[in-house]
Amino acid sequence: MPMIHQSHSAADAGGVVGPDVVAACALSAVPGIGSSALARLVATFGTLSDAMDAGPARILAEATALKLTQLARDFLVREPDLVELGLWAVEAARVAGARIVLLGDPWYPELLREIEHAPALLYVRGTLDPAQLRVAVVGSRDADDYGLEVAKQVGEGLARARVQVVSGGARGIDAAAHAGALWGGGTTVAVLGCGIDVVYPPEHGELYERLARGGGAVISELPPGTHAGPRNFPRRNRIISGLSSAVVVVRAALGSGALNTADHAATQGRPLFAVPGDTTAKLSAGPNELLRLEVAKAATSARDVLMALGWAAPAGPAQEPATPQPEEPLFPEETDPHAAPTKPGTVTSDHVLDGKGVILWRLLDPRLPLHVDELAGKAQLSPQETLRCLAELEFKGLCTQRPGKYFLRREP
Repeated sequence: MPMIHQSHSAADAGGVVGPDVVAACALSAVPGIGSSALARLVATFGTLSDAMDAGPARILAEATALKLTQLARDFLVREPDLVELGLWAVEAARVAGARIVLLGDPWYPELLREIEHAPALLYVRGTLDPAQLRVAVVGSRDADDYGLEVAKQVGEGLARARVQVVSGGARGIDAAAHAGALWGGGTTVAVLGCGIDVVYPPEHGELYERLARGGGAVISELPPGTHAGPRNFPRRNRIISGLSSAVVVVRAALGSGALNTADHAATQGRPLFAVPGDTTAKLSAGPNELLRLEVAKAATSARDVLMALGWAAPAGPAQEPATPQPEEPLFPEETDPHAAPTKPGTVTSDHVLDGKGVILWRLLDPRLPLHVDELAGKAQLSPQETLRCLAELEFKGLCTQRPGKYFLRREP
């Protein structure tokens, strides 16, 4: 286990950690204790380290003043070893490749620090520049083709303007926004509604790796091992808006989580944008309502958002992002200088696909959506491996996902 050292700096993905880090990890891992209760612990005891040193019994004595939930009280009655709990969380973060950033650290995002009940700590995989310009792009998990395309284009346009895209890492609009940012050669942040060591949805493991390794980040305030659940997403949503200078709602039904993010944005004083849609479409109801109430401005592109914020927008049409060359050719005959030119609509080595990706792309139809299970059977791959490869195809603009895990081929 990591050693405790008398330092108050943030913890890296391994090595020495300070007592404040261990205390924050321990107390935030107590079931029923959130950012509000942690702030009250600081107000009562001075620091989280002092609160942990006081022990479970002393914390319980202040339970009413701290407004601890019954869940937290029941846990503390058992007098857990809080140091052990904190060290466990630190080790779990290290194994997941994450570091721990505390609210008082210079690496903590500046905008997020300003919100009410800012997270006491963040588990971070990747790079989280505290001063980076960011815009959130959010919407429904069960998005239609129009919404997915708009989200991808907005994400791409923001990335080309050197604005980082923030979203929730979910299926649908979130995934399209992240993919657009990567396609635009930019970086993006996924805020999880689960622990940093939990991959949810399970097919997004490859996406999270690309985010974390590509200059962006995957972050969570929830303790390692926390599974995704409805109660976690409103907490996650306040971080999405809190990190961002503005929030764009693409497609969302009334009462959806994206509108909860919009509510947080309004409370936090963040400019809000909505993509208008067909008045008969369920997924247009949320954005249209925001526009009707005049709490959001209409936006159909990244340029609309950038201009409204007074930020520079890229001049001229977007250029296709450069793709890295593979270490070895996917199709040797296509890289042979004596080979015939490839026909339009052919996947070549420039797309940097493995053999499984090529097989799936060839199985896909540009007009008839095919279900992932059917594709897995035809390709003789597991459903999980099929979803991973399809996600890679989607990131490269070679397929489109429709609701219900149906996929269409897109020509390069």
